[in-house]
Amino acid sequence: MASGCTADAAPSEPTPTATATKTATPTPTPTPSPTVDVTVPPARPEAMATPSADGAAAAASYLISLYPYVYATGDLTEWNSLSGPTCTFCSSTRDGAAEVHSEGRRIEGGAFTIESAEGIELDAGRWYSATIIGLESASVEYDSQGAVIDETPGGRHEVTIALSIAAGEWVVDGVEIRQAQ
Repeated sequence: MASGCTADAAPSEPTPTATATKTATPTPTPTPSPTVDVTVPPARPEAMATPSADGAAAAASYLISLYPYVYATGDLTEWNSLSGPTCTFCSSTRDGAAEVHSEGRRIEGGAFTIESAEGIELDAGRWYSATIIGLESASVEYDSQGAVIDETPGGRHEVTIALSIAAGEWVVDGVEIRQAQ
């Protein structure tokens, strides 16, 4: 806290000051984040009901939260309802998740923690874009016998998603993923 001078204070002679001693401050122990169970379906955000920039950000966030769920469970119902016919990422994810589950493999981890989500209205009621920045946790893929066959370290990503509105519903038209700084 800073202290101030008053106008009535009389000038005083400088007095020697004691030498400051650095004291080690204990570093707080970080509280571990709760582990996200990617086998539980994410809730569909209410903001998706509105064709707006906020609705686009919500739809994009929902798609990203579905990604690890789809791979963990093989449940493609919601994924397919959002995926547009031109979305290569969407079809690749659908095919990859179906292959994992048809071969009896499983994937654990890969939850995506969203740091920010921003939607942009390109053509009101028709075309939108959304950018998601977040942190993907590590994941491990196991074969049908339980042996590790692949590990992904995760990382921080920037995901740009092109969206449109068709018959009053959000449709993902394309996805681009980059490493985020």
